[in-house]
Amino acid sequence: METKKLLEEFVSSRENEVPTIAAYGYGSGVFKQKGNDTKNSMIDTILIVEDAKKWHKENKNKYPNDYSASAKILLGRINFERISGLTGITYQTNIAYADHRFKYGVISKNTFIAQMEEWNSFFLPGRFQKPVYPIHTTEEIEASIDKNRRIALLISLLTLPENDRTLRGLFINLCSLSYLGDIRMLFVENPNKVTNIVDAEFPLLLKIYGEKNKFFTVLENEELAIDYLEILDELYRILPPNMYKYLSNLSTLQQSLLHHIQEMNRIESVTQPLVGIVTTGPVASFQYVKQKMAKRQNH
Repeated sequence: METKKLLEEFVSSRENEVPTIAAYGYGSGVFKQKGNDTKNSMIDTILIVEDAKKWHKENKNKYPNDYSASAKILLGRINFERISGLTGITYQTNIAYADHRFKYGVISKNTFIAQMEEWNSFFLPGRFQKPVYPIHTTEEIEASIDKNRRIALLISLLTLPENDRTLRGLFINLCSLSYLGDIRMLFVENPNKVTNIVDAEFPLLLKIYGEKNKFFTVLENEELAIDYLEILDELYRILPPNMYKYLSNLSTLQQSLLHHIQEMNRIESVTQPLVGIVTTGPVASFQYVKQKMAKRQNH
């Protein structure tokens, strides 16, 4: 069965009384990447629901095997915000369905939109700056994702190295934002992950970000002509409030923006695995990390 059709069926199987507003597939299990066999990859999806805590309560009754023993207890008794942590999302991993393995994340709609537009966490904004497969969605959700991508494009253009001002260089810079400071890149993730994503998904990135707009054009030698005044003008209008302070000092703007993103990624790369131990249990979490390390060794 086609992966995307399988994704749609899996998401439908997890419907319950709490509405699922939108759902997306992503990652190497959905989009083929260099050196990665999609047949053996876990299929990743994110469910954006009306109320994540209530959704889990219903889903635990319907699919108890999705949850570790600790999750069955804690998801109902502890403040949900404490469990979901900085990123606002909880994951269930190594879920068997139709002879495949799935990992699915669940997040409340209002939390998702706030993260896309405000960047109080970079975990999901970074994910949605890269190609995703919409299983079903809404105009409100799509608008928040578009704003997130627009901010990422502007920052990527502003911080693009002088020696690689090409479309490929731009997309590498953009896709690397979500890995800056991520400690998993040192031990677990494939060190070529970003270039593998860009090389495999270049046409999709081109569809998202375009070949030209008011911020850049591609010259005959394939280099980009970048309009920094337009970028700064737009950033003053749409940059998240918690990053607006960096616009006051243009001499250190590039370094400050990247440092801010790096720090968010570093903190979240430490805390998110701890959330995973609670919601999926230590065994499933260890298996997931082991699979990631195997990919790294075989890159």
